[in-house]
Amino acid sequence: MMYKIKSCPRCQVGDVFGSSDEYGAYEQCFQCGWVNYGDKVLSQKEAEAEKLEAVGSKDRRGRR
Repeated sequence: MMYKIKSCPRCQVGDVFGSSDEYGAYEQCFQCGWVNYGDKVLSQKEAEAEKLEAVGSKDRRGRR
């Protein structure tokens, strides 16, 4: 397992660890949960857009 301190492209303060499972190798942030699969590389701008999309996707209409 590999650790990269404060190197998360999404939250910019998170610690990223590398691991693998039955689907292949990946990196994941301990703090925000960002996941990077080896074949998908995001720029900083794409990572920020992904974060905003995930946060803004909650539909709260219909909740009481």
